[in-house]
Amino acid sequence: MTAKAPAAGWVVQVTISAPLPESGTRWIGRHIPDAPSFHYFNVAVANPGKAVEATAAFLAKGKADSDAAHAPASTVRGLSEAEVTALGLNTGEVKLA
Repeated sequence: MTAKAPAAGWVVQVTISAPLPESGTRWIGRHIPDAPSFHYFNVAVANPGKAVEATAAFLAKGKADSDAAHAPASTVRGLSEAEVTALGLNTGEVKLA
């Protein structure tokens, strides 16, 4: 049995809800907005909770889409140390994927 190395970083997904349509525009149904959009970030933080916090701080600084600043986020995949190095990430750094 092989031991899997712990994640050295995480891919964080931010889910941005679709804006509500303006009055007079056509949409799918009475209470159904459009589908949400997703933004992905590569984060060089080993702890998944801290990776989400680092992404929120990155978004709060206005370095990405302003709609994403208060959107829900979660980790979706761990990054190995080799992947973090290949992505050119320094410890604690967040980059748009």
